[in-house]
Formats: sequence, structure tokens, C-alpha cells
Amino acid sequence: MSNFAGILYIILLAAFIIYRRVRRSIGFQKFSRSKLTFRIGIFALIGIAILLAGVHHPLFWLGDGVGLAIGVALAWMAVKHSRFEHREDGWYYRTHIGIELSVLFLFLGRFAYRMIQMYLASKGDPNHPFNANPYDPNAFTKDPWTAAILFVIIAYYVGYFGYLLLKEKELKEEQA
Repeated sequence: MSNFAGILYIILLAAFIIYRRVRRSIGFQKFSRSKLTFRIGIFALIGIAILLAGVHHPLFWLGDGVGLAIGVALAWMAVKHSRFEHREDGWYYRTHIGIELSVLFLFLGRFAYRMIQMYLASKGDPNHPFNANPYDPNAFTKDPWTAAILFVIIAYYVGYFGYLLLKEKELKEEQA
């Protein structure tokens, strides 16, 4: 029974995180320089950690590079489709919902795949690649697809949030 409670807790936590992400992806969002800067810093640190973890496997850098290129392309598309609005309490921004949701679904799909793989490994299949330790936190460095998808997400958010910081400054100067 306690195993069921733990699984339920993880599912509810994941559902809450997904709900918040979708809610932030739809409609206008208020500019918050501190939040955007914090998120850029977090994503940059995660990216550096993934690069350092994969340093012994140069083949994975190919996946990282492809992920970065796709993420930059998505960020560029988001920049082209961004809309800005001034309200009484400040500036708001919105990007194309299709771009934002595609990044979200890419992450969710890979997350679901990873959870299924961990479940199958925990069932004791001796031929499963994660069988040695299915809960290894460094397992993403053993799978170039996971690292590539993470770099799509990292490049997208760092690029887009960086653009938003520059645009906010430009919008405030135009208003003044």
C-alpha cells in the first residue's frame, strides 16, 4: 500500500507541474525580469551539467548539438510570433501557443518514455539497459536522445527568455 501512495504522490506532483506549465503557456504573461533571469540561470546550469556529464562520450555531443540547433530554431520562431501588450500594471508578452505546446509535449513524451523504461527495468528484465540501477540520476547521459531533447528545451527557453529581457528594455525605452 505504501508503494501505491508513493506512486500516487509522484503522479499528482507531475500533474501539478504540467498544469502550471500549460497555464503559463497560454495567454499573456507579465514581464518579470527577476523570474526570467532566474530561469535563464537555471537552464544554463542544467545545460552545463549535462555537457560535463557527457564529456566521456563525444558521440553524445552530436545529439546535444542537434538539440541546441532545434531549440534555437524554435526560439527564433517564437521571437517572430511574439506579441506584446501594455496594461496598467506593466508589459505582457505572449508567444505562439503551438511552439510553446510543442516544446511541452516533447518534454512530456520523453518523460513518459523514461518512466516506462524505469518501470520495465524495475521488473527485473536482465537484458534491459537500465537494469543495473533503474533510478540512476545520470542515466540521461547514457541516452543521447534524452540529452538532445533536454537541449532543445534548454536552448529554446534560454534563447526566448534572453530575447524577452532585451525586448522588455526596448519596450520601456519606447514608452518613456
